Amino acid sequence: MNPTAREIAEEIFHRTRAAHREAAQLPMEEKLRVLVRLQQRANEVRRATGRPPMFVWQLG
Repeated sequence: MNPTAREIAEEIFHRTRAAHREAAQLPMEEKLRVLVRLQQRANEVRRATGRPPMFVWQLG
C-alpha cells in the first residue's frame, strides 16, 4: 500500500522533531563543531557560485 502525502509529511515532521531534540542534547562543544562544519559547507557553495567566502570560526 502506498503512503498518502499526509502520511509522508507527518513522518518527515516527526523525524525533524526527533533530530532537533537530539541536537538539543549535544554538548556545547559539539554544537560549535557542527556550526563550523555548516560554515565551511556554506563557503563551498559560495565559492562554487562565484561569491567570496565568509568568515569561518577557528576552534582551537
